Amino acid sequence: MRQASRRVLITGAGSGLGRALAFRYAEAGWRVACADIRLERAEETVALITGFGIGAMALHVDVGDDDSFEGLRDLVLAAWEGVDLVINNAGVAASGSALTTPIDDWRWMLEINLLGVVRGCRLFGPVLTEQAEGRIVNIASFAGLAGPPGMVAYATAKAAVVAFSESLRAELHGSGVGVSVVCPSFFQTNLLENFRAADPRGLETARTLMRDAKESPTDIADAVYRGVARGEFLILPTAVVRKAWRLKRWWPERFFRVLMQRVQGR
Repeated sequence: MRQASRRVLITGAGSGLGRALAFRYAEAGWRVACADIRLERAEETVALITGFGIGAMALHVDVGDDDSFEGLRDLVLAAWEGVDLVINNAGVAASGSALTTPIDDWRWMLEINLLGVVRGCRLFGPVLTEQAEGRIVNIASFAGLAGPPGMVAYATAKAAVVAFSESLRAELHGSGVGVSVVCPSFFQTNLLENFRAADPRGLETARTLMRDAKESPTDIADAVYRGVARGEFLILPTAVVRKAWRLKRWWPERFFRVLMQRVQGR
């Protein structure tokens, strides 16, 4: 990537991991486009990173809406004429079982967490391929690899993000454009703000997991920054997640037993 004019677009940059990523890239001298469904939050992020002395702009986007995402692309290209890194981070969360999650929750989850990523890649992928350089980073979740019970719509959408990223990586191979997918576990963030819970116990479980997490958004953002810099495809940002992923790959039945023991022990 060009060192003198590196430009990153981050969706969901108004809070949580998105804001932490904006800070991390600004600290490294990147120009940052902070996009969020709540423009005032994106503006807060920009205000907080102006001290780094880099160019930053706040933009509105609803990643679940075609026209909104197209408008974001047009604004970014009008301001920068290109982009070096696109981070599809915006997302929502929900709990609920396979048999009880309302179909409206499924549509909501897939529209934002999966198709929001697809929109970002379809709209900015051609920009990057025309440049013959750059990278797309899709934020998934370890839930998409683990297949846990009780959050099936969320896990399914994130698993689809992983599969989509794998295919996109293969399709862009040789184009100069790289792809990464990030699979963190629970960490301390505000993901529960718009949380939907078909069963109230699901919200309490998620709140407990997030409260007990050792990592902060800054920790995850640092790991993402390092992984992207190394050109990694699958970024597993914590030692616990990397250990769990090895267990599932090599001993899937043992992983399942451990998973169920932990779930039933809560």
